[in-house]
Amino acid sequence: MNGKIERRPAGRRSGWGILACAVLAVLIAESMLCTLSIDAHYVADESLAGRSGLFRLMIYTIRSFSVDAGIGLCGALAAFVMLWHLPGLQAAFREKCLAGCFGVLFSLMQMLGWSYDTYGSWDALLGSRFIVFRAVIVLTGRTLLFACLTLYAFRLLDRLSAGGEEADSFSLRRFFLAAGLVALCWLPYYILFFPGLGNPDTSMQIAWALHYPTDWLRYSPVQGPEIHATNHHPYFTTVLYGLFAKVGMLLDGNIFYGVALYCLCQMLVMALALTGVWFYLQRVGLPRRYCRRGLIFTALFPLFPLYAITMLKDTLFGLACLVFSALLFETVRTRGEQLKKNWFCGALLASALLVALTKNQGVYFVAAAAAGGLILFRRFRLRTAAALVLPVLLFQFVWLQVLLPAWNVAPGGRQEMLGPLFQQTARYVVMYPEDVTEEEADAIRAVIDYDHLAELYNPTLSDDVKFTFDQHATDEEVSAYLGAWWQMFLRHPDAYLQATLHNIYGGFYLEHQTALSYTDFDNREGTFYQELFVEKTSWLEHVQPIARILLPAVQHLPGIGILFCVGFYPWVILFAFLDTLRRRQYGQILALLPAILSVAVLVVSPVSGSYRYAMPMVFMIPFLLGARLLPRQAPAAETGGSGTGLPASGASAGAGKPKPDPRGGDTGKEGPA
Repeated sequence: MNGKIERRPAGRRSGWGILACAVLAVLIAESMLCTLSIDAHYVADESLAGRSGLFRLMIYTIRSFSVDAGIGLCGALAAFVMLWHLPGLQAAFREKCLAGCFGVLFSLMQMLGWSYDTYGSWDALLGSRFIVFRAVIVLTGRTLLFACLTLYAFRLLDRLSAGGEEADSFSLRRFFLAAGLVALCWLPYYILFFPGLGNPDTSMQIAWALHYPTDWLRYSPVQGPEIHATNHHPYFTTVLYGLFAKVGMLLDGNIFYGVALYCLCQMLVMALALTGVWFYLQRVGLPRRYCRRGLIFTALFPLFPLYAITMLKDTLFGLACLVFSALLFETVRTRGEQLKKNWFCGALLASALLVALTKNQGVYFVAAAAAGGLILFRRFRLRTAAALVLPVLLFQFVWLQVLLPAWNVAPGGRQEMLGPLFQQTARYVVMYPEDVTEEEADAIRAVIDYDHLAELYNPTLSDDVKFTFDQHATDEEVSAYLGAWWQMFLRHPDAYLQATLHNIYGGFYLEHQTALSYTDFDNREGTFYQELFVEKTSWLEHVQPIARILLPAVQHLPGIGILFCVGFYPWVILFAFLDTLRRRQYGQILALLPAILSVAVLVVSPVSGSYRYAMPMVFMIPFLLGARLLPRQAPAAETGGSGTGLPASGASAGAGKPKPDPRGGDTGKEGPA
């Protein structure tokens, strides 16, 4: 590899080789044209009655391919060209395996996504023998296609990262100028949606911060007249929103201008952060042309300003994850040498603490990074512990156990942890209502509303079921429910698996459409308290209907519409992870951890395919892809580093780099940027 694309002439191929390419090309074309419909026309053709499943599949394949003969021929020809030139990539066995992993996972999730989106089950893949045969053929063809495309993407990444520039010095003036231009490009969004956007959770948090009674408090196991808030939504963000709300009330008797001030400040901070990562990457060797394009994308991509002006805990969490990931990357890049600097340790500690404070699952992100850091940076274990382990301890034992109880902040309800199990139980009751024993029904009834599960069950949203959880349920009752859950799982595990897949497919399926952004400050508790109600401006009254038409339309734009699909981002993270494995840059996985764990969050999230849960990925992906484009350099002199097995690229900016190989590779051995 070494950053170069090595191609050998295709030359003469044997007749068998040409035939193999042709057959595989037809398979790929057929897999993309083939429908997975379970309608009778496709599955139970009377003229094929009595025939074997394989024979019916062959006839069906011929029919479907001949319906769109022109499209099928073009697709087969394109696939043939792709396969014909594939040996010229000289892909190693390791690369082929990694590309195959991507191909099969991506293809399978797209097929499952289509099935659940269309039929609400996996019936388009599993069922009669014919349906299974068809699914296997389609999966095989699509896996081959996307595995080949992944190999080409690997080689393209090698080519783009083959050449570099000398590390650029940091100019504070140019940085603030660039950040100001980015903020200027975002300013129209702020003006159009003034005072800013927000979701109902935010208005609830403001009510909590100002000690207004809310119905939501009943979803906590600790209740009472002195309890005004819970940690269901991170209390740190509750306090932050409350401070700006108080400023607004001081200015005009309500929170309107407090919301406006917060959204303006958040927009400016986000512009500084997203601009800063490109300047950082340029400083460590990313070519200027990539940085310029990255800055242009940052300024023009609508999701950035739309969420920059949204008063939402997920926006803060995404920003914290971005900074945390960048600092972890710098730590790995310098083999831990940056940990010698007190200011860097302080910045890493502060960013880790913000990750934990801005989202309840954030502490797991930091704990995972701490474990990885202690393994990688053995020479700096004390400083690693101070920067990464200490935030976990402060959050768990000081914030949760001391400060929140002292402030009468109740913990979040247990329904959040048990939510996926409740969703599985509800699916079981819907699919097998007669298979639940009386003892199991009583055990379920003691913790959630068993008698109405069938009506409450929403396959893509667990809130309706999990919020029937009885906060006064004893540990014994919860244990009895878990026992019933296990016994039901042993009888019909398919119900549980279907419940999980139906609740998560939207986060991985490219055709899943979800609301792109909020279009106003959505008041939940503000409707009950006039001073907490953020009234729409007359300008927003005219803009909002237009925005509600344009935002969904953007998601359907050819080509770039994929950038507005939640299901696109996990696959970019997976590709970056596989590329890291391909290059044996295992230490870089530490910087990828926040993004990887953000993908894992989609598996347990209560909503299928919500943009809120994808925010960390949306913010981190430009930086992570930019980091993959950094030119690989020869290892510096051994500094007794962390034992990462990765060559250092220089502990400070401006470190020299080896003379590039005239063929596009590096003169040193393979290593990370």
